[in-house]
This record gives sequence, C-alpha cells and structure tokens, in this order.
Amino acid sequence: MSLIDPFHTIHATSIRERAKSSDYAAQALEAIVRLHQATDPPALLDRLMNATVAIGATASVYTVAIPEDGPEPSCFSLFACHPGFAQEQGDHEPLLNHPWFRFARTHTTPGTDHQITPKHDADFAALSLARKYGFKSCLIVPTPAGADLDRLEMLCLGSDREDDFEGSEARVVRTLARSLAAELHDWLTRYLRQRLQAAARLQEKDVDLLAMEWQGLGSKEISLRTGLSVTSVDSRFQRINARLNCASRKASAKRAAAYGLLESA
Repeated sequence: MSLIDPFHTIHATSIRERAKSSDYAAQALEAIVRLHQATDPPALLDRLMNATVAIGATASVYTVAIPEDGPEPSCFSLFACHPGFAQEQGDHEPLLNHPWFRFARTHTTPGTDHQITPKHDADFAALSLARKYGFKSCLIVPTPAGADLDRLEMLCLGSDREDDFEGSEARVVRTLARSLAAELHDWLTRYLRQRLQAAARLQEKDVDLLAMEWQGLGSKEISLRTGLSVTSVDSRFQRINARLNCASRKASAKRAAAYGLLESA
C-alpha cells in the first residue's frame, strides 16, 4: 500500500502559494471526488493520499470513533503519511487522546494548530511526534454527526511548513478540506454500515425494528405497526441485542444509528 513519506515530498512552494494557482481548486476537487470509487479501505487510503497531495499537504489522518456498549470505542483510522507515525503514535498513546481529537470534540468548524493549547506533557509529546512526521502546521476538520449520534470523526491535514494553513489564501484550502472530510464520511458510513449488517446478520425487518426503537416507540406501538405480537417484538429484540453484542434494545438502536444503519430504514 503506497503511503506519503514527508521526508521525500517537501514541496518547493507552500500550500498558500499553490492555492493561488488558477487550476489549484479544480485539480484538488478532481482527486477528492474519486474517493467514492474506492472499493475497499486500502483503495480509499490510496485515494486519500492522492487528494492530500493534490491539496498540497504533506500528510493527513482521518479517524472515526464510535462508542460501543462497553468501555472502549470502535475506531477506524486512515494514516496517509509516513508509516512510522502510525506506529509511534500507537506506542505513545491512543489517537483519541491526541490534542487534535480534543479540538474536534469541542469544535464544529476547522481550526489550525494555533488554536491548540497543550495541557500536559503528553500533549507536547504528541504534537512533537506529529511535527516529526510532516505536521509542522496542521488543519483540523471536525466532522460532527447528528445531534443524537454518539460518533465523532476528524480529518487532520499536515504541512511540512510552519503556518501553512494561516492567512486569506487558506480559505480555499479549508473549503477543500471540508469537502474531503465529507467524502470520507460518506464512504466510511457506507462501509461501516455494510460491515455491521453483515457481521450481525441483520435482516431488513431487524433494521426496521431498530429504527422504530430509535424513534422511541415501545413494544406495543411497534406491535401495532408491524402486526407482530408484543412477545414476538421482545423476542426479536433479544436476538438483535445478542447479534449486536448490546445489553439492551436501546443500546442496539444507538449502535445501529451510529454506524449509519438506520439512515436507509
């Protein structure tokens, strides 16, 4: 799988200078729209790499975190950067504890490294490690989910130049970064939804039941809507809970919603 090596892709011009080119946005968008053609995660990573280069960045990281019915969330990350960064970051601490992710949790619009205030030694170490691997300056793009969905996504673009995401020229870069984050969100939602549905062996009727639970309907109301007896409704939810590894139907519906399973229900 090909990855960006920041030690061999130092750009002759900054992102801000590249953004002044008349064909800059068109070329970057052309790379971004190709993401939806990816057939699997390795292909998606390859297209993320191409889009990162087209934007003019040195490196990028995209992470999805979905809390589960347990202590640890499920995380799906794409590291379009030097492979050493993923390894060292994993040895250092979970990416969810990174200052970038703390920014994404508390903001709905993109921000740069200038808006990050390290709070303790671990923060300084995490930011120093990122600088080593092509994130001397960075743009963090939160991708908020729906108000009721306990899910968080973040795109971080890095540059091997200081302050490369500052100034008026960076406006077009932010717009492109938002588009890239949106395409990644759409692709990963489809992928995670399909993977969960296949792993849990959920039928269309199961998804319909979960959607009604997510809407706040009780067994009696679901019974009236579906024609099933209340006992059958409860029995089906017990089976669904077991397949989704959740302790309750509420938790099952929450998990299904976070994975995008209910968006087509």
